[in-house]
Amino acid sequence: MATNFYIKLIVAILAIVPVMAVAAEDVTPASEKKIAVSVSTLNTSDSAVMATKPQDGERPVQPLNIHIGPSKLTLFGYAQTQFDMTKTGDETKNSFSMTRVILMANAELTRKLSFFLMIDVASTQAPKHLHEYYAQYAFIPEFKVRVGQFKTPYTLENIISPTLLGTVNLNEGTRYMAGIAGDPLYGNYVGRDLGAMITGDAIKARDGHYFLNYSIGVFNGAGMNLRDNNNHKDVAAMLNVLPTKDITLSGSFIIGKGNAQADDMFGTIAQGTDYTRNRWSVGAEAKWKPLKLRTEYMGGKNGDIKNRAFYAELWCRLFRNFDVVLDYDYLDKNTSLSKDMREAMPAWTRTNNYLVGLQYWVYKACRISTQFIYSDRNIGPDTKSWLTQFQIAF
Repeated sequence: MATNFYIKLIVAILAIVPVMAVAAEDVTPASEKKIAVSVSTLNTSDSAVMATKPQDGERPVQPLNIHIGPSKLTLFGYAQTQFDMTKTGDETKNSFSMTRVILMANAELTRKLSFFLMIDVASTQAPKHLHEYYAQYAFIPEFKVRVGQFKTPYTLENIISPTLLGTVNLNEGTRYMAGIAGDPLYGNYVGRDLGAMITGDAIKARDGHYFLNYSIGVFNGAGMNLRDNNNHKDVAAMLNVLPTKDITLSGSFIIGKGNAQADDMFGTIAQGTDYTRNRWSVGAEAKWKPLKLRTEYMGGKNGDIKNRAFYAELWCRLFRNFDVVLDYDYLDKNTSLSKDMREAMPAWTRTNNYLVGLQYWVYKACRISTQFIYSDRNIGPDTKSWLTQFQIAF
């Protein structure tokens, strides 16, 4: 009871603070303003794009800035078209698909107050068209309040834009653990939820980067574009330590109770019931030209069922704009199962994915990627996939 009270108190404070701050802003009467309209673009170098900090979310390459009076509206987005060929056992499938068409707008209303909107027009499910919408008030770089719908601060891979990931698809372990896709209990909500969060960057270094980045928030736990489906709230937090601008050490967690979207494959949780859903992760990212490495270990539990995941992704720049990508991804949905128990399950519970790929950066964040993935399942036929994706961003 005490825990629920404090969570509700935090939510109330996070909701009220931006309103009080806006009221305190120095606003000039409309009658005294001269409205000026202008359009400009911001050029971002390739190195700046590659060095984009994960906590900054979806970052533009060459955004269109529209200035209306004291406000600024920035428009940007990206699209990813894909061809995939998959062989499972003796069955082979292939198809073209439009993976994502993301349109984003960021409105800077004042020097401290902003609003962000993100939609995916390629989604085949109407409830998932709207990805993000939130207001943010930045008191200082060290303290910002965000209210709305956005990515939960759990795992580096979850919060990095897909335009900056080496894998065409996110690693299977991350998708399962972060509520992106794959866990029938959690649902497929691309790692986003409704809530309120405090975030910020602290201790600025001489080279301009911050040594610390943190985020902590309270969320419904039901997924994006949905009202809460129980009386429990999730608490999610992330702490990133950057000893240099090229090294990030990260830790994050989510604790709460979910409402099962389907029956548990292990027969322990029924659809519609509340269950304990906790997650944690530790990871690191490092850039040593011509190499870039990111790795994370994730653990958690659904009810009494413990699960874990791990991945390691390595980029190697062979020559200008051309990279080799290697990735290993591991997921265990139930760590307590013996070999005999695993073989008795109706579906696989453990998998190892091995990826090798090439990518060529055509222009800034526009690239062509081709990858081969071998998925080794503990039961059933293994899967071999060849994916090719064209990405364009503006």
